[in-house]
Amino acid sequence: MKKIIKIVALGIFMMHISACDKVFLDPNSTLEPDLVGNTPNLIRLINGVQQRWSTDRSGILYTKTHLSGLNTGELRLLNPGNGAENEILLGGNNINGGNDILKNIWTNAMLTRKEATTVITLADSDGVDASTANSLKAYSLFYRALAHGTLVEFFESIPLEIIDNASFVDRVAVLQNAIADLQEAQGYISSGLSSEVTSGVFSSVDLGNSVNALLARFNLMAGNYDAAITAANAVDLSVQSVWEFDAAVPNPLAFWFESQNVTQARDLTFGLPDDLLPDTDDERIPFYITAEDFTVPNPDFQIVGFYVDDLDDIPVYLPGEMLLIKAEAYARNNDLVNAVTELNNVLTKTSATDAFGLGANLPAYAGALTQQAILDEIYKNRRVELYLTGAALEDSRRFGRPGPTEADAERNRNFYPYPNDERDNNTNTPANPST
Repeated sequence: MKKIIKIVALGIFMMHISACDKVFLDPNSTLEPDLVGNTPNLIRLINGVQQRWSTDRSGILYTKTHLSGLNTGELRLLNPGNGAENEILLGGNNINGGNDILKNIWTNAMLTRKEATTVITLADSDGVDASTANSLKAYSLFYRALAHGTLVEFFESIPLEIIDNASFVDRVAVLQNAIADLQEAQGYISSGLSSEVTSGVFSSVDLGNSVNALLARFNLMAGNYDAAITAANAVDLSVQSVWEFDAAVPNPLAFWFESQNVTQARDLTFGLPDDLLPDTDDERIPFYITAEDFTVPNPDFQIVGFYVDDLDDIPVYLPGEMLLIKAEAYARNNDLVNAVTELNNVLTKTSATDAFGLGANLPAYAGALTQQAILDEIYKNRRVELYLTGAALEDSRRFGRPGPTEADAERNRNFYPYPNDERDNNTNTPANPST
């Protein structure tokens, strides 16, 4: 998003990006835009959805990072006066449905899927040709799947229908729905996207590769291991797909990490237990975390990586995630030879060979050739490679790490309470999870 200035036009709030000549409808506007048969406005709404997802302290990038990072020990809280973050850090019964971070991730994800669904529904309006309609749907299906799949990393169930008092469905059904959306988008992409659409949407997100990346991620979460491997193999690891920022719309994590008033890196452990600590020679450690003086008793650890400057891009997915998805899927299929091969592709990867300059540069795996030992090593590398991507809580549960009611707990909650706003407006909201 380049050089964004707010203007009012067409009776609705819009934004104009002068450097790349893109405009988007502000999805926070309560005014009803003219969308039926209006391809330019449908494109603008897609851009507004991306803006909602990737910016501000209330957006998904910030909220998912802090829900996961404070829960699993990736982050420390600098100022307990930040009450919502402090509740997430304390976990357990200290957090309830009134927490602002829960409210923000829920509200913005639900609005993301609502706006995306609006585009999907109206794409086939009169006056929109089939190629353009399918291209509009491809982008919108991606964002709807992203919203649904992300929410079930933090909540046990969510409603899929956009109606009053919608019923909640469990994680299995939500993931199936997200995968179906992505498969539909994949079909439209394979048929070729309309230049009218691709020239109008923000170009920093590579749609084809990002759809395959989400298919790999959500199939792994769903236990569809062969499908996860197939999707991960389809991702071009040399291509960057990123959320892009500028001075007017800054990187929301860098902005708040720089403030030194909310959160920072907890330490150099990445939230891992003593028996799974990163290798001290792992070059991903200084990529993500630094300190002015490592020799003092309690160094002031600071986050770097993709969060140094307000203008830094944030990856939609990392190449290493695709390699680790394949490693885990092979390991869970008990194909240990291929699991180690993919694991070694991460361990031996150097900064020069990674699209984002992220490399461990370590020796190949030399541990036991057992499923559990290999899975432990994969888990350790996911926690380091995917630091602050919001994946840590989902990973901790999936790998069966000690939960909040167990000895040596590695997370302070399994799932989060539903926001009060949802409960107040939807009589079908389930009881909150106990842990």
